[in-house]
Amino acid sequence: MNEKQKTIGQDRRLPQIKPRDETRWQLFEGRKKRQKRLQELKSDSSQIKTYKYPGKYSNQQKNSVSQIKKTESKKPKLANNLGSIYGSLWIVLLVIVPTGASITAMSALFKLPSQTDCESTYWHTASASKRLYCAQLLANSPNLDSLLQAIDLVDVLSNDHPMRPQVDGYIEIWSKNILSLGDLAFQDGRLEEAIAIAQAVPHTLPAYPLVEKQIQNWQKTWNQAEANYKQTQEYLRQEEWYQASIEASRLLSVPNVHWGTQKYQKLINDIKRTRKEGAKLNEAQDIGEQGGLDNLTNAIKQAQEIEQKSYLYQKAQKLIVNFGKQIIDIASVKLNTGNWQKALDVVNKVPKNGALLEKVEDIELLARAHSPANLGTIAGLEDAIAQVKKLKVERPFYGKAQELISFWEQEIADVTIIEEGKKLAQSRGISDLKAAIAKLQTIPPYNPRGQEASTLIKTWNRELQQQEDQPFLDKAEKLASFGDISSLQAAISEASQIGRGRTLYQEAQRKINRWTEKVERFQDQPILDQAELLGLSGNIEQAIAKAREIKLGRILYNQARVKIQEWQAQQKTKINLKNARQVAAAATADAYVRAISLAKQVPTSSYRQSEASQLINQWSQQIFLIAMEVVKQDVPRAISIARKIPANTLAYNSAQSQISIWQSWLNSTQSVDYQTIPSEQYQELREEN
Repeated sequence: MNEKQKTIGQDRRLPQIKPRDETRWQLFEGRKKRQKRLQELKSDSSQIKTYKYPGKYSNQQKNSVSQIKKTESKKPKLANNLGSIYGSLWIVLLVIVPTGASITAMSALFKLPSQTDCESTYWHTASASKRLYCAQLLANSPNLDSLLQAIDLVDVLSNDHPMRPQVDGYIEIWSKNILSLGDLAFQDGRLEEAIAIAQAVPHTLPAYPLVEKQIQNWQKTWNQAEANYKQTQEYLRQEEWYQASIEASRLLSVPNVHWGTQKYQKLINDIKRTRKEGAKLNEAQDIGEQGGLDNLTNAIKQAQEIEQKSYLYQKAQKLIVNFGKQIIDIASVKLNTGNWQKALDVVNKVPKNGALLEKVEDIELLARAHSPANLGTIAGLEDAIAQVKKLKVERPFYGKAQELISFWEQEIADVTIIEEGKKLAQSRGISDLKAAIAKLQTIPPYNPRGQEASTLIKTWNRELQQQEDQPFLDKAEKLASFGDISSLQAAISEASQIGRGRTLYQEAQRKINRWTEKVERFQDQPILDQAELLGLSGNIEQAIAKAREIKLGRILYNQARVKIQEWQAQQKTKINLKNARQVAAAATADAYVRAISLAKQVPTSSYRQSEASQLINQWSQQIFLIAMEVVKQDVPRAISIARKIPANTLAYNSAQSQISIWQSWLNSTQSVDYQTIPSEQYQELREEN
């Protein structure tokens, strides 16, 4: 017997018997008969409703609550059993007691206890029938406490009690009703509550193995549904939409209303939402992969729209961190190039994220330290170093900070040397400039101020070289002012002492070139004049030979070359005209054509162009006369010969007119006797030509 049973057996009253419907427990009027009252109480007992699971969900049942079939719990027939017991007692009383006593006993027997009687009963002396009846009244209220109190009230009967079999039947029914209450909680998604309800059944009851089996079934069903749910969530995180849908649909076959409806619908909604979020993240990734600050910023804004409750939240955060790192890289590049203000602008676009916070803070610190460093003063550089030293060894940009510290410390040393060099060069003397240059040459070009030092060295070198070389140039100009060949050559020699790369080298070379031209003119002009005299006298060969004495690179070389080409052209023209006359001596139409071709090779600039033109006109007239002679015998051949006369010659127009006349003869339908052409007409044509 458990503790609850002991408590109920010792108390005089039932604890807290408070049915849900108080109107149900109102006392009946005294006039009602006892039998009618018993039947009304029995018929008024509440029925426990339980779920009956379908084997499989039909198509109409998907996405909806599983069908629930109400079944009524069966109770043993109390009226028949009580009737049998009361009948036996009736006979005994008639035999043993007198009639008056029998009537009194029967009245007491058939007088069933009311609720008030159950609450005021002293249970140590209560009969088994009263316990059972009061337990039934309690069980009529379908709640856990009432059912447990009902079981505790009758379970105190010993195993050999005559009513024990009947009591065990009720206890089994009430235990199943408790399991039904647990199943209601289980179907509603409250597993722990369902197990707690089921475990409230006393362990000593014969029906308790049913409790353990039911709990195992609940846990197995719950674990299966939970595994399907978690696997679906994992598929969503991996963006495997089809697999997630398949896995979620398995909840429809789970024998639990909560998992098959609420949880299933939640997964379906999650799949739809997560697919949209996945598309948004893919778009953000495509934008970010294009690179550039604007694209990275837009991609981050789009990824930040994924809420923390999303299955893709971690993926979105990774994407944000990745793009944030790329923005940090851009800011770092700007910082390395000295554009610290732009670096600050860029790093301000990095999203607020714990994984990026330290890098952002480091870049901001390094960028702000560049502000005093860019002043270029020792005080500014020392201020920058003090700021950067705040970065400890565990910080992301600690290495960069150490580089800047070394750089600025070296810059401080360079600035010190430059200031000392400037002081040395202030007097601008040759020795002072040399000392200043030597001082700055200790700064390597790759040092922070190496470029500035090189610029100062070049400036001072130019000034130094000018002071050293100007005397040579002044002396050369004085010598050249005399204007004779020897003075010019002496000036050239003096200016040539200014070496290549020196400050006054280019100026010296320009003057040397000018003086050299004067010397060459003095030397070569007589040669060119003599060659021209030979050419004018007709000694072309000698003139060409003389002009060739002026060599390449001399100032008059190009002028001599032009003269040589003119003389060579005259020679060629002379040869061409000679050859043309020799060809024309054959006195045939073809010979005249070849002669004209040779005469045309005479350049228009040649002084023999007039002679060539006269010969061309003369030979074209001869071709026309030949055509006039031939037309008497062969008109087509005459036309062919006349067409050989070149344009722009004296005979060309006349030839074209005759060709038209002769062509009309050929096209005429009347036959023409070419032998009968009037000799007068032929003579006129000859005279005209």
